[in-house]
Amino acid sequence: MSEHDVAARLLPESLLAGSNVVLFEDDSAETELFPLSVLRPSWEIRCGAGCLRQWLTGLKLPGLSLLFRPRLRLGAMSRVLAAREDDSPDPDAETVFLNGRLIGLWGSSMAVDDWPETVVDDAGRVLLARRRGAVASALLSVPGNELARRLVQESKGEKLPDGWMIRYARYVWDYMLHNRAMLERQLAPEERTSTELLGVHTLRELPAGVSVTDRTAGHPVWAGAGVKIMPGAVFGNHAGPVWIGAQTEIEPHTYLEGPLFLGANCRIKAGTRFYGGCALGPHCRVGGEIFSTVMQGCVNKQHDGFVGNSIFGQWVNLGADTVTSNLKNDYSVVKVQVGKDLVETGEQYIGLMCGDHTKTGINTMFNTGTVVGVAANVYGGGYPPRHVPSFMWGGAEGQRADLERTLNTARVVMRRRGHELTPAEENLLREHYAETLNQETSL
Repeated sequence: MSEHDVAARLLPESLLAGSNVVLFEDDSAETELFPLSVLRPSWEIRCGAGCLRQWLTGLKLPGLSLLFRPRLRLGAMSRVLAAREDDSPDPDAETVFLNGRLIGLWGSSMAVDDWPETVVDDAGRVLLARRRGAVASALLSVPGNELARRLVQESKGEKLPDGWMIRYARYVWDYMLHNRAMLERQLAPEERTSTELLGVHTLRELPAGVSVTDRTAGHPVWAGAGVKIMPGAVFGNHAGPVWIGAQTEIEPHTYLEGPLFLGANCRIKAGTRFYGGCALGPHCRVGGEIFSTVMQGCVNKQHDGFVGNSIFGQWVNLGADTVTSNLKNDYSVVKVQVGKDLVETGEQYIGLMCGDHTKTGINTMFNTGTVVGVAANVYGGGYPPRHVPSFMWGGAEGQRADLERTLNTARVVMRRRGHELTPAEENLLREHYAETLNQETSL
């Protein structure tokens, strides 16, 4: 199965072919998807084996023109992450506007003309809209935040017809909550005889000393070029498929339960235990016990410690024995700080939401439903607060980090993996630092 085949499982080709497809963000995305929203638009946030922008690009449908309308401040960063400019829209084609929060949309066959003009969620947030002619042309020139407002004003929204499923992120933890279902949909072969998925192949013969939990009816294990699997690794393929990207190394005495996605150039340290529903982007180094967790990529968690029901940005480093709580002792639902509000998630299992470039000291302990912002450095005795602002050093009695020192650390860390801090990312960090400082002084 190619990238197109997988993308077609997530997005309706009949609706998108021959259309101008515009990804946009609404006003509340910055707050509701914090901290992952600081350095990327919503369509770049990983859920399962990739992100929305990747799947739209991978469809390669005839006549599909892809355009981006992020929040104004993210224009330059959006172009860096997508590695492309907008396509040229076709003035005569229908324009389909997709909220960047969208994770997947699939269901029974339906003629294009039968699709609602505007699909909204329970809060009236526009998730999908179809426009043509002069109305569509006028909207193409509107920036992301304003575009969302205009779409709401123009028509009354509808729900999707019966037989259709839409998955999207109302809050940042939804990417983690939907991750298992997305992996199961993306990584399942079309047929039992399928041997290729997203450019990697099934393990035809297990390396010496490597085993699977179900040899006869178990899910496939996919492994890319240059993957090294050492003796003592056990794949829990009874619970779901396992996908391993190129050049990833799996050390001895590891347990890897599906559904599981490991990006390219990862290192899975000896003794690691993965339990179902995890997805790692490229260049992660991980050890310890990990459950139902999403890492955007370039995350270092090389030592023991439990991480569960959590989501991480990039360039995060967790010190030895950093642990997260994902379940309260009284088994009640978890509440999470979202902006100025404490939101009841309706979920029992919510761990840590951690922003890019954040570091933790050894033996750091996070409570359920903790949010840590961007470029924080969390250390010290006891539990840190359940909301740690960006650029904060320490724990409960933290202090604001020096910005230049923080940026220099980011440059050093990124160069170790062959990356550079881009001007777009640096500008966003500087802007976010100033905003965080203003918020602190206004309290």
